[in-house]
Amino acid sequence: MFVNSLLNVATAAAPNLNNSAGSNKLVSENTFMNLMVKELQNQNPLEPMSNTNFISELAQFNSMNQLTSMNSTLKSLVSSQNQAALGSTVSLIGKTVQAKGNSFGFTSGVGMPLKYSLPQNTNSVSLDIYNGSGNLVYNTKLGPRNLGPQSFNWNGLENNGSSAPSGDYSFSVNATDAAGNPLTVTAYSNATVTGLTTSSKGAVELKLSNGSIVPLSSVTSVG
Repeated sequence: MFVNSLLNVATAAAPNLNNSAGSNKLVSENTFMNLMVKELQNQNPLEPMSNTNFISELAQFNSMNQLTSMNSTLKSLVSSQNQAALGSTVSLIGKTVQAKGNSFGFTSGVGMPLKYSLPQNTNSVSLDIYNGSGNLVYNTKLGPRNLGPQSFNWNGLENNGSSAPSGDYSFSVNATDAAGNPLTVTAYSNATVTGLTTSSKGAVELKLSNGSIVPLSSVTSVG
């Protein structure tokens, strides 16, 4: 009874006693000790708490404090590592990288190699290209392909035969196996790194010349 009642009181009192904004932080050690003394002073003398419950309560509170401290330490470590990674990634600015993604910047009149990877041998593969407004401008059937890295060189012509204007584009690759089941295809884009940023979780991300932002971990090569 002692353990449950004190835990309930501590949890309920935490927002008011430990944080004026009403957060869900755990109570401090001083607050916990004050609550425990009050519990001892107001216990039923005919039903005193057992030593086992008393020790169990102290052990639980100590464990919670240790976990909270460990979480804070890990967050600080991750933040330091991300800052170090951000500093070391500055050298990528101005360089062309290949990263997982299907966006690419296109210059009219210049061929564009579109790269992707297949998880296994396929029965059929088709490729669609969309302009910045999301409209389909080109599509083609590539037939069966073997597993592994693949590349298709788009000559910049739309389905109607006209030259596609310069701008930002994207592509998708659809593939099926011998039974007609769809396969997961990994697309890659090549672009110049124009800047750096960090995600909401602190991970380093690259700003690319095609307008996309990709995590550093998605980069597969630097050229």
